[in-house]
Amino acid sequence: MGKISDKNVNVVVVERPEAREALVRTCLRDMLREREAFDRVATFEDGACARVEWEDARDAFALRELAGEDAGDEAEAVRALSEDIARVVRAFASVVPRREGEGIKATLSLLRTTLCSRLHVDVTSARLMVTYCGASTEICDETTSAVIAAANAGGGNVFSDALKGAAERLAPPRECGEGAVALLKGERWRYDDGTTSKGRAIVHRSPAIDERANDPDDRWRLTLKLDVERFGEE
Repeated sequence: MGKISDKNVNVVVVERPEAREALVRTCLRDMLREREAFDRVATFEDGACARVEWEDARDAFALRELAGEDAGDEAEAVRALSEDIARVVRAFASVVPRREGEGIKATLSLLRTTLCSRLHVDVTSARLMVTYCGASTEICDETTSAVIAAANAGGGNVFSDALKGAAERLAPPRECGEGAVALLKGERWRYDDGTTSKGRAIVHRSPAIDERANDPDDRWRLTLKLDVERFGEE
């Protein structure tokens, strides 16, 4: 598998069945099934990102509150989720370049409506997504993504919109899968030779959970998103 820093790589997806099964064995879904939607944002400071432990992730997202006073099954589910979040933050810190002083901005979201369902690229260096519960991020195949991203970069909005419509019919994006880590290259990755990834970013979208079938578990998601803190600020 190529590295995200390679020019010919615009996405790295790591399937993690063992991580998914570890969470499935807990009561995490039961804990979240009836809860209201939320976005919990935390920043892991530069210098500490590579040493984040599960207690740090639990406290940063106030996950104790999910378990309430339960010291048994629900506390075990919170620990399992916190352990995986910490593991993913450490991995992101090891592969995505950051300027001195920049930490990692992390967003843990319980979503009950569709978000960013149009095909798009991210205006950032790279973004990491994990879907812990529910439908996951949908990614275009390499050829389709390259054509759409190039059209986007050239400013041809009408043309790129037409390409997106064709892609949805002829080459629909595929879900990464629950538990998988998706590291998505955006348009502003800067290579050692001074060039950027503009025109080569991965094209993707969020799943349309509003339109999912009868099972209520198909209509909500628990996701983790990681970005470089203050990316793009001078």
